[in-house]
Amino acid sequence: MGSRFMTRDGSRNILRKAFSPTFWFDHCWPVSRRYWFSLLFIAVICAKILHIYSHLNSLSPGELMIWGPTFFLQDVVCVSFAHILCADYQRRWARVIAALLVVPLSLTISGLSAANISFYVATGAEIHWKQAHNFHGDKAAVKTLLTGLTGLIIVEVVFVAASCFSTPHLYNWTKGIASIFKSVLPSACRRKQTSPILKSYERVAPEDWDEGRGAIELTSGSHETTQANAGESPRSPWLRVFVLAFTGLVIILRCIRPSNAAYSFLSDTVIVTPFDKNQSRAPSSVNLPELTGDYSWLGNHTALAAPPTFDWLPRDKLAGFSDWYENANHTARLHYDPRHDPIHISNLENEVLEPLRKALQSGSVNIKHVLLLKLESTRADVFPLRKESWFGDVIRESYNGQIPAEVEERLANLTPTAERLTATSSGFNGNDTVQPYGGFHATNAYTGDTFTLKSILATVCGIAPLVVDFNREYLYHIYQPCLPHILEALNAQANRTKTEDYTTWPWRSTWMQSITDDYDNQDLLTPALGFKHKVTDINISEDRAKQGGLQPVKYNFWGYPETELGDYYRNAIKSAEKRKERLFISHLTGITHHPWDTPNHKYEELISHGWLGKKNKVNRYLNTLGVADKWLAELLDILEETGVANETLVVMVGDHGISLPENSGVTPYDNPHISSFHVPLVFAHPQLPPIEIDSRVTSMQILPTILDILSESGSLDNQAKSAIQDLLPLYEGQSMIRPTIPEKDGKQDWQFSVMNTGGTWLALRSAAKPYRLVIPLIPDVEWRFSNVEIDPHELQALQDFNLLDLMNMVLPEHGEDAVQWINDAAHVAKWWVEENWRRYEYMP
Repeated sequence: MGSRFMTRDGSRNILRKAFSPTFWFDHCWPVSRRYWFSLLFIAVICAKILHIYSHLNSLSPGELMIWGPTFFLQDVVCVSFAHILCADYQRRWARVIAALLVVPLSLTISGLSAANISFYVATGAEIHWKQAHNFHGDKAAVKTLLTGLTGLIIVEVVFVAASCFSTPHLYNWTKGIASIFKSVLPSACRRKQTSPILKSYERVAPEDWDEGRGAIELTSGSHETTQANAGESPRSPWLRVFVLAFTGLVIILRCIRPSNAAYSFLSDTVIVTPFDKNQSRAPSSVNLPELTGDYSWLGNHTALAAPPTFDWLPRDKLAGFSDWYENANHTARLHYDPRHDPIHISNLENEVLEPLRKALQSGSVNIKHVLLLKLESTRADVFPLRKESWFGDVIRESYNGQIPAEVEERLANLTPTAERLTATSSGFNGNDTVQPYGGFHATNAYTGDTFTLKSILATVCGIAPLVVDFNREYLYHIYQPCLPHILEALNAQANRTKTEDYTTWPWRSTWMQSITDDYDNQDLLTPALGFKHKVTDINISEDRAKQGGLQPVKYNFWGYPETELGDYYRNAIKSAEKRKERLFISHLTGITHHPWDTPNHKYEELISHGWLGKKNKVNRYLNTLGVADKWLAELLDILEETGVANETLVVMVGDHGISLPENSGVTPYDNPHISSFHVPLVFAHPQLPPIEIDSRVTSMQILPTILDILSESGSLDNQAKSAIQDLLPLYEGQSMIRPTIPEKDGKQDWQFSVMNTGGTWLALRSAAKPYRLVIPLIPDVEWRFSNVEIDPHELQALQDFNLLDLMNMVLPEHGEDAVQWINDAAHVAKWWVEENWRRYEYMP
């Protein structure tokens, strides 16, 4: 009976221990500790390999060979620290502390590494953690982030699987290397080794004995001892010599390694990177080494001065003109004045281009309404898609040089509207003729910014965006009146009447998009640009609900297809004609944004597919281009249907491009490739002759060009024309209806593009030379140079973390002229960045 009671008590004790956290910890940690080490080891090494690979073009083979091993020192320290924590400690408290450190550390590092790898595969760029610190958590941004979740999970699963297969080999290998270093330490410095199990004849202190654990440790002890002894068994003398000699060499190299921001950046281990001071800092002015030349003409000069006096401004304060009103109230406020701008060149003294001059002076070009379309993610060579282009070559090569007839037929019918608007044939199916719509097509246009919202500001306001990450312009001083501000100022003129003369009608400015405007505070930017009316996905869903019809179907998280805006355009035009108003509608398309979903989620084969690779992405992108082209055709039909086609100027420009066929880039985020900048730009009007403009221009020139066309075409009354002639010279960009001036009095027409997301890189070219320079604003990205005349697809761009080293690379390949241009461009960029902040009244 007594024995039975003892058995019951023992059973209860066993059950209590089975459900005890300490019981499970004592059983799980000895088994899993080497797995957690393997996970950390693999994540750290993979992250470093990617880190170096992504900047491989910035290092010469000699630099990589000599200093490359020193880049891994922080990683070795991290792995060594983890190995010490993963040792088989006898005390439970030591095991608990080790587990509390190792498990979160391994999970964090593997997560960071998986995120960076998946992001690089998707975008071609590493994550810049300084931008992640400023991540805006709106719904659209979170959903955008979640599109990369699948890739992150895949990489993490690979890490987990690789860790399972490599356990315990990585741990034992590291232990063997550590034993080599222990063997050379003086005996007095060595810590006496304690066996991971207790000898049978050793006395066990009561507080150290743990019932339930003793059995498992004693049964597994022989295996542990065997592994420990294997790890500490005598090594080959040659292996010892190699390990010790290599380690000594790396330490010496690290001690003599030159002080170089690139080397320090590449040395950061993955757990350090998000907290590195260079990663979390705000953009600084361009950091220049000692360069030759006299640049006193730049110096500390500023283009800010007292604004000119306009007698047509009304007493009541107008949005966008605050500088004038504050100066009128004796509050000193400075405004951009091109007469004080050391790099400004004006072409307004030139005559209008002859083919356009004849049409504009004939009186046949009436512009009652203006439509300004920003074409999402549309690069120049897909508007239209052309057979003789880089994209065309990619398609042809996917079919081994011969595109099947049925595929070529689909490609020939993919972008016919863009062919009409640009008067450019696609060339597919041997079709070299096209019926042009009318207007001029700028073939060498760059965007003012590769971040969509900043690109909108550059176009609508004719100014450079603020050199800071993300959409922050609305928080600061937008330093010029935007087009809606200007049109509202014209409305304030005394003779705004509603006669049959449309030039006296008031303007109504509206923003339209069928997608969300929640992303990065766009809903706050739009009114700051002067738009008082807008249509977004919210209006579409609410209006459809009021009408009692079926709700439209979103094509993805961004919103609805553009065709949902058709009735809004019809109603806006009909209402404007009825009320005798003039329309300025600015419209952002969305269908061509990554991840390139179509409204029906069906895709034609336009390129031979690769397995879940780049070709599948290219095919999806091409299909959305076809959807966008059909929308443009519908929009032109709406203009015809409502009777205003011959009275409407339609301006189309890409917000940015993508380098998908070149380097798999699905976004222009931190992507300096030329394809992210080169965008289509069209001014379409049926009464304008179809011409091409081949000079180097930028989307910042759109606003002054619109003002110039309105004035020259006679589409403004006398008062409005006088006001426009006062405002037009204030803008930085040259008018595209006049011959542009690439260089004057030794001064070049410098064209800046702020790069997505705004505070990392700045791209610069000049209208006078075929060179491009990408300029770092933080220390951990490179300078980049290309000559697009001899390398139009930037297959051989040169880059380096050090400007002087880059110039030394450029000299033998491109000559003294290119080196001098880089010298000039670097100084101009340094002045311009600081001037940009002054104009926005931004304190970095």
